[in-house]
Amino acid sequence: MEQIGGIIIAALVTGLLGFIGWAAWRYWREQVNISPEDEILTREIAELNDRQANRISDQRLRSGIDPDEAWQIMVHRGQRNKTSRRR
Repeated sequence: MEQIGGIIIAALVTGLLGFIGWAAWRYWREQVNISPEDEILTREIAELNDRQANRISDQRLRSGIDPDEAWQIMVHRGQRNKTSRRR
């Protein structure tokens, strides 16, 4: 009788672990499969981030920014970051 109880418990644990593995595999497969529309959206968001990161024009970078203007930009951005953190 004790052996049958141990076998039942082992079978239940094996079944439970198998179910958890199967569910994790299904979840992972759904996360990996990206539709073409989602891929296009991801690419567009990445391009938008690149454009926003490069707001200063190449001409302005080549000509150089005077130190006072650079300081004002840093102060302005620092103040903007402080107000956005408070929200």
